[in-house]
Amino acid sequence: MEDILLSVSKPSRYIDHEVNAIHKDPSKIDIKVALIFPDTYEIGMSNLGLKILYHIINSMEYALAERVFVPWRDMEEKLQSLGQSLVSLESRIPLNEFDIIGFSIPYELSYTNILTTLALSHIPFRASERDERYPLIIGGGSAVFNPEPIGIFFDAFFIGDGEEGIVEIVETVRTWKKKKGKKEEILEDLSKIEGIYVPSFYEIPYEKDGPVKAIIPLQPHLHTKRRIIEDIDKVPYPVAPPVPYTQTIHDRLTIEISRGCTHGCRFCQAGITYRPVRERSPERLLEIIDASLRNTGYEDVSLASLSTGDYACLVPLLTALNKKYADRYVSFALPSMRIGTLTSELIEQICKTRTASFTIAPEAGTQRLRKVINKEMDDHLFEDTIEALFQGGIRSVKMYFMIGLPSETMDDLHGIVEMARRCRAIGKRYGKGRKDISVSVSTLVPKSHTPFQWYGMEDMKVIEDKISFLKKALRKIGVNFKWHKTEMSYLEAVFSRGDRRLGEVIEKAWHYGCRFDSWTEVLDMEKWKKAFQECHIDPDFYVHRQIPLEEILPWDHIDTGVTKDFLIREYKRASTGKVVPDCRYGLCPNCGVCDLDAVRGKKEEGIRPVARKTLSKPLMVSEKRPESPRPVILRMKYSKTGILRMLSHLEVMTLLIRTFRRGDIPLLYSEGHHPHGKISFGPALPVGMESISEYMDVELRRPVSISWLKDHMNKFLPPGIEILHITGLLPGTPSLNSIITFYEYKIRFETMDGIERDKILVLTREKELWAQREMEKDGRRIIKNINVRPFVKDIKWTGDDTLFLLLQSVNGKVCRPSDVVHALFGLSYMDPHVRITRTGLYGIKGQSMLPPEKIHR
Repeated sequence: MEDILLSVSKPSRYIDHEVNAIHKDPSKIDIKVALIFPDTYEIGMSNLGLKILYHIINSMEYALAERVFVPWRDMEEKLQSLGQSLVSLESRIPLNEFDIIGFSIPYELSYTNILTTLALSHIPFRASERDERYPLIIGGGSAVFNPEPIGIFFDAFFIGDGEEGIVEIVETVRTWKKKKGKKEEILEDLSKIEGIYVPSFYEIPYEKDGPVKAIIPLQPHLHTKRRIIEDIDKVPYPVAPPVPYTQTIHDRLTIEISRGCTHGCRFCQAGITYRPVRERSPERLLEIIDASLRNTGYEDVSLASLSTGDYACLVPLLTALNKKYADRYVSFALPSMRIGTLTSELIEQICKTRTASFTIAPEAGTQRLRKVINKEMDDHLFEDTIEALFQGGIRSVKMYFMIGLPSETMDDLHGIVEMARRCRAIGKRYGKGRKDISVSVSTLVPKSHTPFQWYGMEDMKVIEDKISFLKKALRKIGVNFKWHKTEMSYLEAVFSRGDRRLGEVIEKAWHYGCRFDSWTEVLDMEKWKKAFQECHIDPDFYVHRQIPLEEILPWDHIDTGVTKDFLIREYKRASTGKVVPDCRYGLCPNCGVCDLDAVRGKKEEGIRPVARKTLSKPLMVSEKRPESPRPVILRMKYSKTGILRMLSHLEVMTLLIRTFRRGDIPLLYSEGHHPHGKISFGPALPVGMESISEYMDVELRRPVSISWLKDHMNKFLPPGIEILHITGLLPGTPSLNSIITFYEYKIRFETMDGIERDKILVLTREKELWAQREMEKDGRRIIKNINVRPFVKDIKWTGDDTLFLLLQSVNGKVCRPSDVVHALFGLSYMDPHVRITRTGLYGIKGQSMLPPEKIHR
């Protein structure tokens, strides 16, 4: 693996060794589970569900869970060209050696990535082609509430909350494996677990004109009902998840404070499929957050739910968190906030965090259309809230809207522009410019199990015209505008309302080269069109058709707990604009998922008013007082070796900063709205090079023992990064980058084939020696020519296969040692036979060349 990492983008995606990663001995394990997120590492590592399953399975003595992510195209091509299999991160186990392969599938446009992982693992795509010699392929996640488009590829799906179900699945497979059963037997056993759906146990014929004719269970006991965890306070929660080196999409700690939503937005699948509302107690949340921060070193925390503002004890919880972590500079973000839940005391607490931006989702531009989608919002309260946010210090506001909603007119689009104009006008009073107000729109995609599942998606030309109108109108009033690519929405709609016949299309599209279809710059609709044509399937049948209420839907056999009668009533209410209030405070809408006590608590008052008026007792936290500033400046020398040489300079910086936080080291922070730890780093080391001579300057709030600090930090650092030496500095000591002018390297050649030892004599004779470096600029690969001769201070062989190289900076610039290797021998720094180690950094003091720890006041 190391031999090819330098030739692919973002090698840190593939190296494992993260803090908190769990490594078990596979030879001592009964059941091995590969947890796959069908996208890149940086997206998958932001997924909370994957972390929960990873924690639960690895807590089982006889089981292990290891992570797998989809390699980017360059890595896929490398693996294919070398005939290598896709392997897990932790133990490098090929996927076809696992007992269970579990896919967490959050969105429909990841379907071709599922096939990529199977292909790279030499596993047949179709479940019918796999017997007991192959791993069981099980899917879960929010996208499997309509599993039919990928049904032919999976042995089973798990529908619903997985914390308890995953334990039953692993135990069932363990028992079956011990008795060496046939595949038909394990599918039969799995089908008896609540939440499990086995596609091969259902026969689905179709009408001549396309719709589903019937859904026929092949066994009488079959009934797929969503699995629900009644009390999420009692299920395991990962407080020590693996901490990525590379920056992830959501590079923060995510804490689920509640599950479910009762607002009943008619377009929202999650609002149906995650009912009823279940909240974690604030006491439990404080425990989880405290342990998680200590174990990870994150400085940003997201309090996540479908509607965070509805959490019963949000104000006292946020007050306690702000008080407890004020001196540790932890920021708490509140996604999914509704205008109606933003009280003055909540806004006050929000503005105390380091949150720079705030996001709201009005969804529609007029009150009329918001009633259609069952999302009311008071216009005057909207303006008061925006005013309060800017007044409190929020720097930017983002607004999300949907277009293509049922009964939408141009008046509704003008309403979006008007809301943006009012927000912009308020922002101007607080000095906010064009970049501080933004509007994002997405196209309505009808989703299964929602009241809007029967509506057809609006014509793409109409959608594009609406986007064009908004683009021009919002530009005129000085508001940023972003929109979702219409082709992506179209393809998503195909699969959100699709049936099992689409499996052939997905397979065909994969063979044509479709990958990463959720990436705007990668999606290739021409290949998808070709796949649909080859399979004689008209995608418009799934996208634009208005489905009759009496028609059998492809997902009708998946029981979410919410009745189809309720969805039909909501579908009809949408046409009249009738609003159904939140069942926490209004009448029970009889959706069928619970007995109302589950979400109401005391029926006469409701859960939120009770919680906000009379908490049983205040949340007690041990508040730390900021210490008197007695700053101490330290210069630290550290090494970067082994597999961690694949980390970029930015990734090493992040790793070290989080190490200070995990170790509770009294780092000094800057002032201002975005305080940051006072750490400055020396010259960047290129990816792939080792070093035993890296430096950083650190300011601490108070004195500490240097020997203690060195040992303490090394306890929290992963193998490959080690603190070697710490020196105290006086104020006014020159910065690292201002004093370092010489760079020393050891270059070892693992093979001397083609290496002419006497070539280094060229450097002593010539004034110019040119190297070529491939670079990326504005998304293009370019070749840069570099004259390395002025930068070379000394070069000599110190062994049969080892070269000593001393480079110097010239007018503030320096070349890379790999440039010298290329100029002399024509070798790329990506060549696996060339190992470069930085052995020293030096500056000049008087007439002497000294390392940075000896150059200070």
